[in-house]
Amino acid sequence: MSGAIVGQLIGLFVDNEFLAAAVVAAVGVASALSLTRAAPPWVAGLLLTLALPLALAASVWRTTLKARREGRDE
Repeated sequence: MSGAIVGQLIGLFVDNEFLAAAVVAAVGVASALSLTRAAPPWVAGLLLTLALPLALAASVWRTTLKARREGRDE
């Protein structure tokens, strides 16, 4: 029962696992670059500016392909 509740709570915030993982990865890499000073701050900003829209586009693409496949199966 508590597992189902936790699953429902996570589902409130994460509807698309691929998109959530991509955003966490992009933010993690950008923050690691900034905190370790491995790159200038503008590089982290550029990374976020490019990676987040690309992650969203990839998520939309995957969802579209999945919906098309499910529509064909019926």
